[in-house]
Order: sequence, then C-alpha cells, then structure tokens
Amino acid sequence: MPDAWPKSALRGLFRWYLSQFPLRDGKAFFYERLHAGLTPADRYAVVRLDKGFRMRLDLADPEQLKVYFYGHYHERYEADLVQRLLGGDDVFWDVGANVGYFTLVAATALKNRGRIIAFEPGKNAYARLTENLALNPYRNIQTFPVAVADREGEAVLHLAGDIADSSANLYQAAQAQAGQEVCRTVALDHFLREENLPPPDLIKLDAEGAELAVLQGAAGLINDSPPLLLMEMEEKNLLAAGASKAAVAQFLIGCGYRAAHLRKGRWYATADPAGVKGRNIFWFNPGVASHRDKAARLPVQGKYL
Repeated sequence: MPDAWPKSALRGLFRWYLSQFPLRDGKAFFYERLHAGLTPADRYAVVRLDKGFRMRLDLADPEQLKVYFYGHYHERYEADLVQRLLGGDDVFWDVGANVGYFTLVAATALKNRGRIIAFEPGKNAYARLTENLALNPYRNIQTFPVAVADREGEAVLHLAGDIADSSANLYQAAQAQAGQEVCRTVALDHFLREENLPPPDLIKLDAEGAELAVLQGAAGLINDSPPLLLMEMEEKNLLAAGASKAAVAQFLIGCGYRAAHLRKGRWYATADPAGVKGRNIFWFNPGVASHRDKAARLPVQGKYL
C-alpha cells in the first residue's frame, strides 16, 4: 500500500539529502534516527541508483535498505575504482556478486561492450541478481549460480533467513545464519576452460573468507593472464576458513603483485597489506604494462615498483 503523500515527500527529501548533499558529516547520525519512520510499507522497491542503473531492493535487508536511502552501496570508492578501470572490450568477473550492485557498476562502465561474468551461490541472492539485471538494458552479462573455491564439488552455504545474505559463507555460520543450502563449488582455472570463458581484466572478489581458496583455484589464470584484483580481506572471515590476510598477501606477492589500500578516498601503495585497517585491497602486478597504466589511472599513490 502506498504511503500518504507527506511521508512520501519527506522520504524523497531525506533520500536526496543522503545521496546528493555534499557534506557527509551527520548523515549516519540522521539515518540511524530517521530511516525507520520513513521506510516504505512495501517490502520491495524498484529505484534508480546514483550510478544510473535500476535495482529492485529488499527493504527487509539492512544492507539493501541503506542502498535505497543513500542511492549507492557503502563501498562507493571501490565502485568508482571499477568504473575507472573498465572500458572498451574489457572483461570483468564478479566473484560473490550477491544482488548485482558491482555487476551493474561494471555494466555502466562497459556500455554493452566487453563481457561480465557474475558468480553467486545463494539461491535467494541469485534470484535477486538475475531480476536486477533484467531491469537494465545490458546484454553482455553472464551469470552462474556457483560458489568459487579451490576445487570442484559441493559445499554447505551458511546464510540468514529469507534475505539475500551478503555474508553467506562456506566456513562458519554467524549467530544469525541459521539457514543452510548445498551449492556447487568450482575452481576458476577449470571452470574457465569448461565454459570457454574469456580471461578477466579485473576481478572483484568478495567470498566471505574463501578468498585464498579462490586464488589457489585460479593459480594458472593468475600466472598466465594476470588480472587486476579488487579483493575483500576480512581477517575474521579468513581465519574461519583456515587462512589469513598474511597468507593471501604471501600468495599474491609471490605472483608478482603489489597492493594498494583505501584511505580517505584515495588509493595508497602498501608493503604491508596484512596490516592495513581497510578490508578491501586493490592488487596489481607492476610487471604487466596494462596494470601499471591502470594503477596510474586511479591513481595509486606511493612507491610500488
């Protein structure tokens, strides 16, 4: 049922403030105190977000509710990185696509050129992903309902309730993650050949602890056609999987990669990626000319050669 017009008008004004008003100070404060009273009565809402694409958002999901009010995902600098790095006939792989925000960010950059491959194992999330893609005019996107790991097989996916749980994982159920699903697991080296996929220029990797396993299952790809990597490195998730930030860093540095982290909206090279506070790390190989060019495009500041 639609809300009365005064509430609808106030909601529109509040969404404009959160999305467009240039000063960020105070936005989180006002959001926490006002959003509950301004949330639409209907559970789902189709909206056009700041990047220009449309999504059907589940307002029962706290993460999607924030996207509804702010007009963008909270990792807006990472989204800007994806848009800056992609163009022409580039290929983007979204490993852990959830409901498709970064998939669609890449689609706006490529404008129906190149290829986009999205991987999402959760049944609810995958349904929302395909639904959101159908709301937009992009026809260069291919999706797979699989979990990416280091081997072919099956695994239990732990997830919460009836939402598209962005924290769904293969290793350790959180207190709120009472649900379980069996999903297919794939290793990227094998899956690339099996599906005849184009090697990626950029991979966004958010696998809730499985990041090292994903890299190990893509060792041939990383050595033969090194992609740029935008990767979540959350220590508690990695430890639950028997890995660590240090182990991920050791693997990638051994493959010739260097890291950059985000600080106050800028990307800085770091020799200690395991020690930085930010959870998302940009990895590139300075020995690859295209990587150097794209790192300069951001730009990555500091010494990394």
